[in-house]
Amino acid sequence: MREIDQTQAAYRRIAAVYADTTVERGQILHDLEAFMKRVPAHSRVLDVGCGPGFDTAILRERQRQAVGVDLSWHMMQSGRQRGVDVPCAQADMCLLPIAAGAVDAVWACASLLHLPRPLLPSAFAEFCRILRPGGIFYMSVKLGDGEQWSEQSYKQQAPRFFVYWQPETIDPLLAAAGFTITDGWQNAGQYGPWLARLSYKH
Repeated sequence: MREIDQTQAAYRRIAAVYADTTVERGQILHDLEAFMKRVPAHSRVLDVGCGPGFDTAILRERQRQAVGVDLSWHMMQSGRQRGVDVPCAQADMCLLPIAAGAVDAVWACASLLHLPRPLLPSAFAEFCRILRPGGIFYMSVKLGDGEQWSEQSYKQQAPRFFVYWQPETIDPLLAAAGFTITDGWQNAGQYGPWLARLSYKH
């Protein structure tokens, strides 16, 4: 799809500046703590849309068996060039190379915001497939309405596609995919506002 292809090309151009800008995790650290309270040490965690791998590294430092996947090889490489040594692989979140029930938890922080709206149910279904029963799923998306192209990305000409969500539009999709929401919040954060959800596979 055009939205995915052009956004992937944008991340190829901005990978280095993105990594330099987002190395300080800010509000995301709060969300990581909430996630780890529900995900014990040694759990198998998949960081979907891991980018440079900063969150994957934090999870591994805290004794979770975290692995990252991202559609952009350049984003993962930007982390390696900055000393982020985590296992990661290039993959499409709607078609993950992972066996059913092989994962204890999925962390999808700001990784669904570029996915065209019709594809979100497919991504949720794929996360549900790879999670064990009772497995934990965290996601954060842009809070708002509609969708838009952002022509400038980190002061570079690199168009990215964004989709915005409200609780009343995304929560039913989680339920339809087989998730039960246990917690949720909104925060301003960097580049916010954001909508976060914690759920489990029932």
